[in-house]
Amino acid sequence: MTWLIDLFTKPSVGQQVVAIALTAAIGLMLGKIKVKGISLGGAGALFVGILFGHLGLRVEHDVLHFVQEFGLILFVYTIGMQVGPGFMDSIRRHGLVLNVLSTGVVLLGIVVTLCLYFFTDMHNNVPVLVGMLCGAVTNTPSLGAANSAFAAAGVDASLTGIGYAVAYPFGVIGIILVMILARVVFRQNPAQAAKDYAADIAANTREIESCSLMVENRNLYGIQLKEIPDLVSSGVVITRLMRGNDIFTPNGKTVIEEGDKVHIVGMPDAVAMMEKIIGKRLETPITKLASDGAPIQVKTILVTNKKVLGRTIGSLALAERYGVNVSRVVRSGFKFTGRLDLRIKFADKLRLVGTAEGIEAAAKELGNSLTALDHPEILPAFLGIFLGVVAGSIPIAIPGMPTPLKLGLAGGPLIVAILLSRKRKIGPLNFFMANSANLMLREFGLTLFLSCVGLNAGIKFFDVLLNGDGLHYMALAALITFLPLAIMAAVGHLVFKVNYLSLCGVLAGATTDPPALAFANGQADSEAVNIGYASVYPLTMLLRILSGQVLAIVLLQLA
Repeated sequence: MTWLIDLFTKPSVGQQVVAIALTAAIGLMLGKIKVKGISLGGAGALFVGILFGHLGLRVEHDVLHFVQEFGLILFVYTIGMQVGPGFMDSIRRHGLVLNVLSTGVVLLGIVVTLCLYFFTDMHNNVPVLVGMLCGAVTNTPSLGAANSAFAAAGVDASLTGIGYAVAYPFGVIGIILVMILARVVFRQNPAQAAKDYAADIAANTREIESCSLMVENRNLYGIQLKEIPDLVSSGVVITRLMRGNDIFTPNGKTVIEEGDKVHIVGMPDAVAMMEKIIGKRLETPITKLASDGAPIQVKTILVTNKKVLGRTIGSLALAERYGVNVSRVVRSGFKFTGRLDLRIKFADKLRLVGTAEGIEAAAKELGNSLTALDHPEILPAFLGIFLGVVAGSIPIAIPGMPTPLKLGLAGGPLIVAILLSRKRKIGPLNFFMANSANLMLREFGLTLFLSCVGLNAGIKFFDVLLNGDGLHYMALAALITFLPLAIMAAVGHLVFKVNYLSLCGVLAGATTDPPALAFANGQADSEAVNIGYASVYPLTMLLRILSGQVLAIVLLQLA
């Protein structure tokens, strides 16, 4: 059994891999254990690493540092690829109020941290203090950004891991505690909040709608469909035309005749405008009437053919070539009408209207391959990471700061990934990343990072906790968790009148905390929580990463 003992104790490549892999594996198992519906998740690797580090399991410093930073890069890059497509759309779609509240949580957390720096003895322990801020809001990328800043300044980054670890437990519990207190103090009923949210959405929804119109405007007789005033600019799509008993798929050159009926798709305001231009709305849509011609079908097709990416729907001329119209486009959860000037991106879902033969021919041109969607593009991923690291290394001079600011190995890849995921295609390179590949890389990177942070922090953790100021750190970190969340919960309810479930989603999103999200979802069956979380998550993640690094640099200069 000597070989087995040597594998765990004798320095070698195998020993380094075994130490990290064992820490990650046991940590992931621990993270799956739930108590009252709450689990550690990926943070299990952090605490197992601390235990193993305390027990003497060691990884060579340079190896540990490389694996930790590489895991961080994978993690933040895949986060950027995930949130990028909806980064601006979520803000526009759900308004600024939710993001104002989440930004307030971030800024108040920084304010509380600065107060601890100036009015307690924490000015002697800057790395621990910044780690406490990261752990108090359970945000791992901000810990990585702070670690990078401290490492660049030659400061022992293991202390941030200690601060993160002592703050993390109440970071999870504190968020849930604020949700419970808000429910009790403001006398909120989650079930009633779910009903109120559903009623509000129904009253204010502006989903794409469709209807059939009788062509009554005599000025339109004898002209082509594309010549109908404001049709193209409004984004309305005419998907079907009924002439007599025959229903067919028209194109822009189809000439309008007296007695024609058309079926249109668009946003409510645009549909109402077309109703005034074309004619009255029919009670029974022509899609439900019998047809003497070939039956019209509706099918959703996936865009996977690289040759059509970046082209507009109009340039594909699907109506003229195949007798098929694009009525709607779904992209990253957002819906658009199939307007002619809309450019196609990889993994777009196009709703096609036409004959079975026409849709089949169009589907072949568009790709419609689930295999292509699931197959990850490795070259763009490595290129994106390369560009992210380069961007993170660029010094940015800021007036008043003694040293230039760098986005670092956390901020650079994150911002580059957001930009590339929104662009999706540059030349022959497609920067789309399938959800399955994204989740795999994200969890792999997070686990590597936390395992290494734990192994490094474990060397000193128990000494600080039991013989030093560990309990004192925990109490101070609880203030960083509780005060910003409690204040912004009160502001959200009393000032902005935000729905209780939406507010819970914002609180969970402002701390990017999945356990808190799970607790909030368990209070009532409503999409309000998830929408609130998703709406603030992208901006919050960016602010957390940048603020962790900036605060580390500023406090080092003040110390």
